[in-house]
Amino acid sequence: MNLIETYFDENKPHRVFLVRGKHSFISSGAEYILSDLFRRYACFVSEFSDFQENPILEEVNNGCNFFEKSKSDIIIACGGGSVLDMAKLIRFKAAYDGDLVDSVFEKKKELTPLIALPTTAGTGCEATPFAVCYKNSIKYSVAHNDMLPDYAVIFPQFTYNNSSYLTACTGFDALSQSIEAYWNVNATAESDEYAKRAISVLWDNLPKVVNSPSNEIRDLMSVAAYWSGCAIAITKTTAPHAFSYAFTTHCGYPHGHAVALSFPFFMALNLLEKQDFAFQPRINIDEYYKKTAWLQSQLGFSDEINIQSEMQSYLNN
Repeated sequence: MNLIETYFDENKPHRVFLVRGKHSFISSGAEYILSDLFRRYACFVSEFSDFQENPILEEVNNGCNFFEKSKSDIIIACGGGSVLDMAKLIRFKAAYDGDLVDSVFEKKKELTPLIALPTTAGTGCEATPFAVCYKNSIKYSVAHNDMLPDYAVIFPQFTYNNSSYLTACTGFDALSQSIEAYWNVNATAESDEYAKRAISVLWDNLPKVVNSPSNEIRDLMSVAAYWSGCAIAITKTTAPHAFSYAFTTHCGYPHGHAVALSFPFFMALNLLEKQDFAFQPRINIDEYYKKTAWLQSQLGFSDEINIQSEMQSYLNN
């Protein structure tokens, strides 16, 4: 939290627009810490939490109207992925003309500074230049360099009270993002480094943090989730994430759980099946198979086992 205090010392904001979760803001301990901060710096705070777990476009518009009326000097987002996405969209819409779902924008004024404070170890939204919203039950991902928060503050203590199910969903979201970034056609040396850092921590520690959590493991998960976000900020995600949105929209599955439903199939497809790369000339075949060999080794898989079954067993545990 020192980064936020340093920012307040240097910039002395008077009016704060706080985008927060309805319940997580209290249960995480963020309310106590941030309220004390705002009191010490004599800030007037406008709070916005009136939106769904998967925000719709109308809610973004409402939040933007509220933000503009508040005349705030800074936006602080504190919550899970939907909260961070909402703050990113509000900040962006206030600075740009254009329809968010059309992806055609014209800048009309400077961006308001945005600090992202995740209360889950999973989505990586604090490190990505895109955000998700829904219109007529259709998911739209709004991508733009100015969607990236100015500051990401990883404070693992905010995740200590998360339930096992929330921990599992967000943790698997981070793991799937890092793996999808690693096998991605858009992967670079930089994204591979971020992805490998995340995978090396998440694969072994996700079952532990779900079944026998400790503060030490939660600390590791929070940092690894951030690296996962850095990886997909470069590559974006792949098929498991693309398939997940229908499961969320039409069946009500939380995002990480929705990704897990198809992930074992795509894991087996990418690691074992002989691929036809004729339609993807950017892929270096030899390099691709070196990477999948590293991934199999890191996850403890071999050519002889049923990878889809093993991945499903990992998820069940």
